[in-house]
Amino acid sequence: MTVYLALRRTDTPGLLGLFSKYTRWRLHTVYPHGGIVIDDVLYESTFENGVSSRPFVPEGWDLYELTNLNAQDVLQRFTSVLHRPYDWFSLLAFVLPWRASVSQWFYCFELCWYLIHGTSPNHRVTPENLLIGVLNANKNRPVGVVY
Repeated sequence: MTVYLALRRTDTPGLLGLFSKYTRWRLHTVYPHGGIVIDDVLYESTFENGVSSRPFVPEGWDLYELTNLNAQDVLQRFTSVLHRPYDWFSLLAFVLPWRASVSQWFYCFELCWYLIHGTSPNHRVTPENLLIGVLNANKNRPVGVVY
């Protein structure tokens, strides 16, 4: 099983789309949301469902292969945090000059970090932090969008 970092380049429809647009603007990124894909299943943290999974539909997403990760390890980490709430509190770290967080909750990029590294982040996690991790994980291999 191959593990992918999935970064969404399209905004969420409806009212949550305003938050997607704000995320893009505040983080200076093209990616308002992220998750991990294994075997056509997206593992993510959302406002509505917290830490959860759903079938992956590739339209609007960029996928980056994580060549050094064992899918079973990632799935085990996911199971250990399944149904935890979305970390609204951590989002204050992007507005305030200090980091605020509830260590047992995850916003989407924190969940990706946790699933990839196996530790909760102690810093603000952005899509660019995750992409640097992809580069480091795939040492000496070209990195590019799979879809």
